[in-house]
Amino acid sequence: LLDDCNEKKYYSRPGHYIRSVIEEYCSLPFIERERIYKQELYNKIENACLRKQVLKIKVTLGDKQLSDQEQLFYVYPYRILSDPLHTRSYLVCYSRKAGQNDSDKIIASFSMARLNHLTVLEQTFYLNKKEISHIEKQITKYSAAYLIGKPEQITVKLTDEGKRIYRSKLSSRPEKIEALSTDDVYVFDCSLRQAFNYFFSFGADAEILSPDELRNEFIENYSSALTIYR
Repeated sequence: LLDDCNEKKYYSRPGHYIRSVIEEYCSLPFIERERIYKQELYNKIENACLRKQVLKIKVTLGDKQLSDQEQLFYVYPYRILSDPLHTRSYLVCYSRKAGQNDSDKIIASFSMARLNHLTVLEQTFYLNKKEISHIEKQITKYSAAYLIGKPEQITVKLTDEGKRIYRSKLSSRPEKIEALSTDDVYVFDCSLRQAFNYFFSFGADAEILSPDELRNEFIENYSSALTIYR
């Protein structure tokens, strides 16, 4: 502030200026604070997107069977995009696990909040028109937050309270298929992870009818939570 700052005339002491900067930072929504805090990482990824450079990313898996295990991915970055409500940012890309071939790459997204370290490789890549069209369609249909995992038809029975929660809880909400849904049973086309993350907090107001894999995951997690109260 004292040496070279255009805002010097507005602040009597450096402490006032620093406090104002901190207050302004804290008033920003999380997605904007994150970009400032991780500016170097954002710049790396955005430059890699422009230059079509492959990224090497290590991710700690959250799956209960693979807890605390890191997995290496080779990533073909497309863009950094936010979810529909602009609460989180995601690196949207094609990705493959280490050891797989380029032909094995799939559409994926990585939460920018969970990315800390990555390596930009000299290797470059090219996405053809078909690949770009495919990823754009997936983004439009499922949002940047839930591009990993094969979409499935998911059936959920909701109570009146469950339907009220569904109408009001917009974050990560899957859109129901109107033609297949009834008054109490809603049908969705989304990934198992999206359905789990969205409906788990509904408790007894949402019953997963299908698929069995998702229903059993709810049973297992609710049962596990109940044991600490017995």
